[in-house]
Amino acid sequence: MMRASRGYTLTELMMVVGIVGIVASTGPTLMTKLEDFYLMSTARSEIQRDARASLDTINRYLRQAVNGTIVIDADSSQGPYSRIRFKHVDGRYMEFRQSGNQLIQVIDSNSSVISKNLTYIAFSFPRTDDPTIISVSLTMSKAIQLSRTKVLELTIEKVRVMN
Repeated sequence: MMRASRGYTLTELMMVVGIVGIVASTGPTLMTKLEDFYLMSTARSEIQRDARASLDTINRYLRQAVNGTIVIDADSSQGPYSRIRFKHVDGRYMEFRQSGNQLIQVIDSNSSVISKNLTYIAFSFPRTDDPTIISVSLTMSKAIQLSRTKVLELTIEKVRVMN
């Protein structure tokens, strides 16, 4: 007569413990990787949104600058060619400049912050024979965690002054 066995064997229990141990040891690593991926994706999206909005704003106003009034220089504490000043066709005086990690827009004497993720901006005349074309180059970055940053460097956009 055979007895019916109930319960699990020692081999089956050891296999379950081994599988649970493997899953438990890879879980935190997987969660950390997922969090890093989420933070990088979020930072990339925010940087791209800020960069597009900043370049669109600069492009919109710079296209309407009065030719001959454009001055490219820098504030005393910022990088070279990090400020552009000009007279708009409607008579207002405008300025775009870097101040730390902020991109500042000044219309007459009213200033506003366009972006807080700016690392570097430079304005230049790419051709000496045509002062109606201005190159705008900017680099944006965002801190994500533990002193790590996500950096996106946008290449030069050329803007043609229409007036």
